[in-house]
Amino acid sequence: MNREMPVRQGAERLETLRDGLLALRKSLEDEEVRQRQRIDAALPKHRLSAVNLAHYLGLRKQDVRHLQLELAALGLSSLGRCEGHVRDTLLRLCSWLSNQQDKATGAADPVDWAKADALLHENTQALFGPRPVGRHVYIMVTAPDAADATSAWAEEVVQAGADLLRVNGAHETPREWEAVVSTFKAGAAKLGRRGRVIVDLPGPKLRTEICQFEEAVLHLPRSKDRRGKTLAPTRVLLVATHGGGAQIPVPTDWLPRLQSGDVLDLTDASERTRSLVVRGPGDGGILAECDRALYVTSGSPLVWRRDDMVLGEGHVGALPRQPRALTLNVGDRVLINASGESDAPEQPVLALPEPWLFGQVCAGERVILDDGKVVASVEVARSDGLVCRVTRTLKSPTRLRTGKGIAFPDSHVSLRELGPQDEAALQFALRHADGVGVSFVSTARDVAQIGERLKRVGRPDFGMILKLETRAAVRHLAAILFAALRYESVGLMIARGDLAVELSFEKLAEMQEEILWFGEACHLPVIWATQVLDSVTHTGLATRAEVTDAAMAMRAECVMLNKGPHIGTAVRMLADIIGKMEAHQYKKRALYRPLAVAHEDP
Repeated sequence: MNREMPVRQGAERLETLRDGLLALRKSLEDEEVRQRQRIDAALPKHRLSAVNLAHYLGLRKQDVRHLQLELAALGLSSLGRCEGHVRDTLLRLCSWLSNQQDKATGAADPVDWAKADALLHENTQALFGPRPVGRHVYIMVTAPDAADATSAWAEEVVQAGADLLRVNGAHETPREWEAVVSTFKAGAAKLGRRGRVIVDLPGPKLRTEICQFEEAVLHLPRSKDRRGKTLAPTRVLLVATHGGGAQIPVPTDWLPRLQSGDVLDLTDASERTRSLVVRGPGDGGILAECDRALYVTSGSPLVWRRDDMVLGEGHVGALPRQPRALTLNVGDRVLINASGESDAPEQPVLALPEPWLFGQVCAGERVILDDGKVVASVEVARSDGLVCRVTRTLKSPTRLRTGKGIAFPDSHVSLRELGPQDEAALQFALRHADGVGVSFVSTARDVAQIGERLKRVGRPDFGMILKLETRAAVRHLAAILFAALRYESVGLMIARGDLAVELSFEKLAEMQEEILWFGEACHLPVIWATQVLDSVTHTGLATRAEVTDAAMAMRAECVMLNKGPHIGTAVRMLADIIGKMEAHQYKKRALYRPLAVAHEDP
C-alpha cells in the first residue's frame, strides 16, 4: 500500500497536468475563433502564421507559470520556446501525458518546429536577401552624410560584414541619397555582394519651435580627435552677407582686396582675440583659417593686417537672429500653442504647428520633450493650447532648444499621414531601394496605408519594415501584426530609443523581449536597433555593457548600427560577437557546444 502511494500521486499529477494542457488548448482554439476575420484576411502564404499568432495570444492571455514549472520538473517542454509552434507543442505534451508516446513523434499540427523555423527563414530572406555567409543574423548600417560616403567607406563596411544599408529619409535630399546608395552598391558589387537598401520614411515626427529670438552667436569649433588633439584648424568663409553655416560677414570692400597670408584680428563674443589667416578664394567668398575655436557675434571688432601694416578696421556684419533656448526647472509652467506667443512676457512658450492635435490631449497626461530630457504634465487642456507643469528634467536647469521632438505617450493621438518628405523618400525608395522603414507605426491603419500604396504602384512584394517606437504601437501590437500578415515582405524594428522615451527604460527591458517573442509567433524577422555598440562607432572602443547588449541582439534576425567615424570597426566587432554567440544560442535556445573557458579534470 505504501509503495503504491507515490505511483498514485504520480498518476494524479500527470492527470492534473493533462487537464491543464487541455484547458489551455481550449483557450487557443477560442482565440482562433475570435481572430478568424483577421486570419482570413492574411495572405495565403502567411495564413498559418496568422493562426499561430492567434494561438500565441490565447496562450499569453493565461497565467501558465505554475504549469510551466510542473512540466519542467518532469523534463518536458515548459512552453518557454513554443512561440512559433504553439498548438503543436501542446498536442505533443498531451500525447505524452496520455501515454501515447508513439503518436508524440508524429506531426501533430501543420506548424511544428521545423515548419515554424522554415517560415521565419523564408520571410527573413525575402526581406533581407540571401543569408550571410557563416551566420544567420544580418547586419544593417545607417548611411552617413553624402560627403562621408566614399568608396573606401563602402568597401570597408561591406568587407567588415554589413549586409544592408539604411538611409534616413529625414535628413539630406534625394540627390544626396542617390550618391550614398550608388557608392554602397558599387562597393558591395566590387566584393561580389548585392547590398540591399532600406529607406526610412520620416513619418509624423512632432517638433516644437521657439518663436522668441535673441542675438545670434556663431560657434565655430576646431576639429579634434577623441583625445582632444586638434586635427585641423577652424575653417571659415569670409563673405559680404551671411548665408548660413561657417561664414563670417566682413566689410564688402575688403573682399576683392584680401590676399593669401593676410590676417584678420577678431575680438570674439568672450572678448578673446582670434586671428583669421586668409588662404585664398573659396566658393562664394574668401577662405580663412583659425587655430582656435570662435564664438562670433554681429558687430565684433575686426582689424585687417598685412605683415605689420593695418589695412582696415571694421566690424562683423549682421548675423541672423536665432531662437533663444528655454531654461526649465522642475515646477515651471510651459505653454504649448500654435503661435508660440504668450501675453505674459516671462512665460516659457513653445509653438507646435499642429493645432488639430490639442483637442486629442487631456489634462493629467504626460508631455515628453527632447527625447525625455524634459517631462511635463498637462494641467489645462484647451483646443487652442496646453498649459503644462514640468515634473522631471535631465538636470536642473535644462536648456531646451528649438526644433526638438515632442511626444504624448498617454494620449490617443492619430498622426499617420504621408507628408512631402515621406512622398519624396517613398518615390526614391521605389526607384533605388529594396524596401521602406515605416516610422511611428501606431495602428493597423498605419500598416495598411503604406501596404496598400505599394500594391497600387505594382510593388506588393516591396519590403516594409514596421518601426515600433510608440506607446500606441505597443498597445495595438496584435492588430499591427495581423495587418502586417496581409502583405508580402514585412519585418519589425524594435526602435529602442523612442520606445524608451515613451515607456521608460524599465518598461523597455520587458517590451523588447515581448516584441521578439511576437515576431517569432508570426514568423516575421525582427531588427534590434538603437545605440548598438554606439561607443565603438564614435570612438572605436566598446564598453562592457555594449558588448553584452550586442550579444543579446543576436536573438533578432537583424541588428542595426548607427553611423559614426569608426563604423567599420563596429561592424567587424558585431559580426565577431554574433559569430561566437551563434555557436551557443539560437533565438532563446541554448546550444551546448564544448565550453570556451579552459577547464581541467578534477
